[in-house]
Amino acid sequence: MANSELSKLKILFIYDFFKNQISSSGGRESVSVNELIAYLEEQTGTTFERKSIYADISKINEYVRKSGQTKDDSWIFTEGKKYKRTELGKEILIDEARLIVDAISTTTFVNSDLCEKIINMFPTYFEGDYQKRALYPHNEKMDRKSILLLNNIRNGIETKNALKITYGYLLGSNLTEKTEKIVSPMALDWENNCYYLIAIDNAEAKDLERDHTLTSALRRYRVDRIASIAVLDKQSLFIDYKTDRIKDQELKSFINNSLSAYSSSRTIQLGITISGKTRKDALKAYGAFSSKIKGNDRVRIADDTKLDKGILMISVNTGLAPTLYTDLFELSTFENVDISIDNEEVCREYGKYIKKAASAAKLDCL
Repeated sequence: MANSELSKLKILFIYDFFKNQISSSGGRESVSVNELIAYLEEQTGTTFERKSIYADISKINEYVRKSGQTKDDSWIFTEGKKYKRTELGKEILIDEARLIVDAISTTTFVNSDLCEKIINMFPTYFEGDYQKRALYPHNEKMDRKSILLLNNIRNGIETKNALKITYGYLLGSNLTEKTEKIVSPMALDWENNCYYLIAIDNAEAKDLERDHTLTSALRRYRVDRIASIAVLDKQSLFIDYKTDRIKDQELKSFINNSLSAYSSSRTIQLGITISGKTRKDALKAYGAFSSKIKGNDRVRIADDTKLDKGILMISVNTGLAPTLYTDLFELSTFENVDISIDNEEVCREYGKYIKKAASAAKLDCL
């Protein structure tokens, strides 16, 4: 017969087993009483009676319910001769855990050793050799300097302190043409597999009102082009919008008007007709172009489109960023596809872009 101290330990082992070894949404979903007895014997060296396990499960259900972790009457329940469990409140589910591991495995910005920690937290979600059969993982580690830069940026955003940054241009693996700037950090963004600091340039903002006009001083700084960051103690240096509502609106607009990390203060409406040799040709070109535009509601299919004839007519709301012309050029290069642009300003600027491209290719036809 197990002593009282071991009985108290047993209830913790049972709770831990159901929380970490049994899943409500995939992986191992059930366990028999005999399997529980064998597990407890392996952990404690003692064989427990069935009725003591029944009593412990009842106590665990009472604890989980009273602590607000579930709204169900029983977290652990029987189905046939097996015990199962329901989902806990705020619990990470199998699809979510695997998505996190996949994302970490394929980005160089997070130490891939973190995957092992998450897998160990949710062993039932990652049975077998999950990582080798899912995505091809990277073996790189984020360097200590980048981690410190990001920590300083997050600190500045949270405490509303200005930053003194040294910013330059990448030449190989070195930074050149470096300049110092005082900026007020607003947010971090992720684009083109890089972190970007979105911040107000204090020098550009000194004579601006703290309303939507302040956005003209909003800039985007690529973090791997920052040589150093110092968090400034003097909070009076931090420049901010006068209300959080205005700031949220302006940041959302700034990010939505971005194309490949280039932002524009202007939003334009652009009509494009994609004429493909076949329906699939038009769809292939459309898919590549629309993926560059942030926000699903910013690309609309015209009512009079004729996709059955390979003609796709779209209306696009986007920022007038320099990379718009790069994206239009890419769209033009799809095989068996012609495009027509319905916006005089864009056509004029795109024509200049094409002439520069022709000059670079030493063509005299344009």
